[in-house]
Amino acid sequence: MIPKRNIIFFLIAIGIISLLFKLYTVDFSVPFRGDNLFYTLEALQYSQGDYFIPQKTNPGWPLFISSFLWLFNSDNFIDYSNLVRGLSLSIMSFTILPMYLLARKFFDQKYSLLAVILFAFEPHLNYIAGRGVSEPLFILIIVFTFLFVLDKKPKYIFLSFILSGIFWWMRLEGFYLFIIISIIYLLSFRKSRNLIRNYGICIAIFLIIASPMFVQRDMQYGDPFYIWYGETLFTENYATVQTSPDDASLFDYVEEHGTLSFIDKFVIKGISNLINGLASISYPYLFILLPFGILFSLRAFDQNKEYIRANWILILTILATLVIPFSIITDQRFLFVLLPFLLIFATIPIQRITEYGLSTFSFNQHQKNIFLIIVILLVVILSGIFTHGYDKYGYGQPDTIKEHEKIDYAKFLVNNLDGRMFDGGYVTEYVKTIKYTDTAELFKNYKSPRGKDPFPDTYTPGSLVMIREYGKTLEEFISNGEKSGLKYIGISEDGADMLLFLDDVYSHEENYPYLIKISDSTEESYQKLKVKVFRIDYEIFHQNFD
Repeated sequence: MIPKRNIIFFLIAIGIISLLFKLYTVDFSVPFRGDNLFYTLEALQYSQGDYFIPQKTNPGWPLFISSFLWLFNSDNFIDYSNLVRGLSLSIMSFTILPMYLLARKFFDQKYSLLAVILFAFEPHLNYIAGRGVSEPLFILIIVFTFLFVLDKKPKYIFLSFILSGIFWWMRLEGFYLFIIISIIYLLSFRKSRNLIRNYGICIAIFLIIASPMFVQRDMQYGDPFYIWYGETLFTENYATVQTSPDDASLFDYVEEHGTLSFIDKFVIKGISNLINGLASISYPYLFILLPFGILFSLRAFDQNKEYIRANWILILTILATLVIPFSIITDQRFLFVLLPFLLIFATIPIQRITEYGLSTFSFNQHQKNIFLIIVILLVVILSGIFTHGYDKYGYGQPDTIKEHEKIDYAKFLVNNLDGRMFDGGYVTEYVKTIKYTDTAELFKNYKSPRGKDPFPDTYTPGSLVMIREYGKTLEEFISNGEKSGLKYIGISEDGADMLLFLDDVYSHEENYPYLIKISDSTEESYQKLKVKVFRIDYEIFHQNFD
């Protein structure tokens, strides 16, 4: 037995060292952009008593942030960005504690600490820790919820359903946690005489916690379960999900395209994308450990079989709920919530080899300790290599020079262009940051979009507005853009986000006489930013295609 004092010391040491890895991926000199920008703006809105819920997000994370923001006051938005980063980092670091307690359901103290090390140095989780997005709190809640439902004591069971209600507030896909713990609860207590009565209490607890958000969404949108992409998910692809003006339900798609097309596009493709996504987040060490962990979990004689079953239920249920969305929206962030539970399985082969060796040899106690030290060092080294060497994939240290050049370029665009612009590859990441946070008056008086359009086009003369547009070809894209008043296209050398035909425009602009280049960052003394902005000449366009 390891003394409790030593366990606490080890957990604190792991937390501090892993925090250094997390800090390595954070640039505190730049303000938020993207989802974290609007989470923070919504939190500021909530801190002032305006609780309107945007249709694109759930309010849990902004509400949590707002409880801290109302105590804080600054006229510089970057201060709020860094406060939220600090909260996010603190939450992910604190999650080490419930992760250890969860691991203790499966392992002894030694291997539970090993599971914590795998968790603490997992580079994808280290990356997300400092982004200021909802995942850290999301992961903390699901780990605690799973831990409590495994405990089986009535007070902890009820607490798990309380947390599942809170979980619903966090993310749009949060409904699956209620399903997961319901299945686990019903299986665990299937022989209980009071099963129906107690489960009814659990349902009531969940509904009491979750119902205020249902009521608010019903008041705002006429539907307690309103989700913006639910109206457009069954369309063409990710781009049309975000731009289509038409509703498209599952039944509409099946009626128009047939059942086989639905299975191919949304089931088979979704499963394929999930497999690719899981493979992608398995680097640098899960891809070695996890296959053996899955295999050994099927005959896990050192683990409680009921807990192993529960872990499988959680993982498979989450994956099942992601099949259809992942056929369209292949964002790895959806998969990060699985990592704590995959790491439980990844710990099993290390335990098995250490304790029982291989068929040709086994370890004595001294060798076991040496082997575990080597494993820990490899985990830390691989995590460090991934964090430092894979920054081109967005998981490493940010390029401070390039980020500040993006900010400067965004200011140039906002101050010099008038009209609607399409971003063909994260060209204008900071335009909304500049537009919404340039002064304290702007960001402290922010109001979430009040309509059903998650990307409102609020153009006024003299302003630059980012819009979303789609086309299968450049010709179709520009034709659609003409209808919506599209004036500019921004394209990065790093490649287009969705409309890949724009890459050729960047490389061979001379082939597109109807696209008039008005800005090229490489000609304007930027060191690393490589961006071109074109104005669409519709008259020349029609001469070429009519």
